[in-house]
Amino acid sequence: MSSVIPMPDAANAYPLFRLINDAHSPLGDIFFGIVTGLGDGLIISLLCSLLILFHMRAGIASLGAFIISGLVAQMLKRAFDMPRPPVVLDNVHVLGHSLSSHSFPSGHATSDGVMVLLAFIIWSRADWRSWSVATLFVLAAVGRIYVGVHFPVDVAAGLFIGMVTMWLCWRWSARLPVDAWLQSAWSWKIPALIVVAQAAVLGLGYHVQPATAQPLALILPLLSLLLLAQVCKQRLAHE
Repeated sequence: MSSVIPMPDAANAYPLFRLINDAHSPLGDIFFGIVTGLGDGLIISLLCSLLILFHMRAGIASLGAFIISGLVAQMLKRAFDMPRPPVVLDNVHVLGHSLSSHSFPSGHATSDGVMVLLAFIIWSRADWRSWSVATLFVLAAVGRIYVGVHFPVDVAAGLFIGMVTMWLCWRWSARLPVDAWLQSAWSWKIPALIVVAQAAVLGLGYHVQPATAQPLALILPLLSLLLLAQVCKQRLAHE
């Protein structure tokens, strides 16, 4: 007498995804719908460029890590070409545009991983600021599951790639002649011009992904330019 092994119910095949994605609420939609946009590429590059003005070595290392880890993530996306949750599962709670392919790894989570480790490089492990910033970007990565565009394994892999790349770039940046560069007035003027350009692109029609995070395209450019104005005022006063 043959026995038939029942196939797992697709609705219950991804328990961690379901735990996070099914826990949606109006307040959660607002929070994760905005916070998960922090992993957007232009936003991360803007934050890294701003950091160069205050901590050149960390800023350059983080910008390099963002670029390299992003390339690695994109190559893996094309190599695996894994389907997104809405393709595999029914009743997925999706915020923003519904995506179908290139799920593994999460590009947003990869960028978030860079920022998680960067927080502990800028501040010590005992500093509340490092834990606060790291937690914020971990939540931004988890938000990719909440908004229905990634599985937990996509997010975990992305965070790992971003953190490892940031660590490697930080080690590599020790070889840079940062002290010599800081003697030049262009050491802050060039990053300032880059920040202005990035803030302009972000604030003038750039579409943040997911679309629910679009308020970041208004808030971050304004805050960046206000901060940049203070930096320019202080630097010019000493020249």
